[in-house]
Amino acid sequence: MTVSIIIPACDAEPYLPRALKSLFRQTEPDWQAIIVSDDQRDYSAYLQGQGINDPRLSFASTGLYRSGCHHARNVGFEFVTGDYVTQLDADDEFTADRLATLIPLAKHYGAAADNLLMINEVTEDKIATVMSEIKGLHHLDLQRFMTLNAPLVPLIRRDHVLPRVNGVEFSEDVIANIQLIDRIGTLPVTASSSYVYRINTDSMANKEGAAEKFERGYSDYIERLDKGDGFGLRAENRVIAREGLIAKRSLNRAYAEAVAKNPKMTFSEFVEGKR
Repeated sequence: MTVSIIIPACDAEPYLPRALKSLFRQTEPDWQAIIVSDDQRDYSAYLQGQGINDPRLSFASTGLYRSGCHHARNVGFEFVTGDYVTQLDADDEFTADRLATLIPLAKHYGAAADNLLMINEVTEDKIATVMSEIKGLHHLDLQRFMTLNAPLVPLIRRDHVLPRVNGVEFSEDVIANIQLIDRIGTLPVTASSSYVYRINTDSMANKEGAAEKFERGYSDYIERLDKGDGFGLRAENRVIAREGLIAKRSLNRAYAEAVAKNPKMTFSEFVEGKR
């Protein structure tokens, strides 16, 4: 297959068919989707019961319950056959032209992403794009990436793909993005939004106690950049990543204060209110 798409699945029955339908609509049909159960459920049987049966779908399992997206993605990576690798959360979607648009860019630059669109899962209202309004192809360096308030979902050429880092669950996509930019220099990002990220109030980032968990995560990552393996980054990028994570930790602390006053506020809404 040209593209391997890893889909972690945990309590995913309400959303997974929608995500897969967005794959079936792709103008580039040469893909495989690896659905990794992280809740000990048989998603193959479930999808067949929904009338979804496609030879491009394959199935794996962590054998555990809620072991984490990073672990599920690493399990899925063992089944990758494509020349390019990307991910799709079970409750998100691709636009129909996503793969066809990003493959030529990833072939040339090593990876490519889009200006990810965030929408409210319940109301379908647009919240924001990660990079606001950009024109043409933007080459994102690490300094600029660290100012973003959401990660990107790149399509990565196989020779630049790394497993997810052990011990990283909170903001794991941020760490993966940092490592990727460190490897390829800059990440090309299209002005179009071909990844639709649905914000759900039940997601990890919006659950009670999330701010405390992200606080510990950011502090651990900063310590790792200071005194540990630095996630394998070059020295200059360790400094940039460290400063960026300190800023993200400060923003997380401000969000914790805001949500204490308004418990229904999501992180994305908080960030948009600060722009």
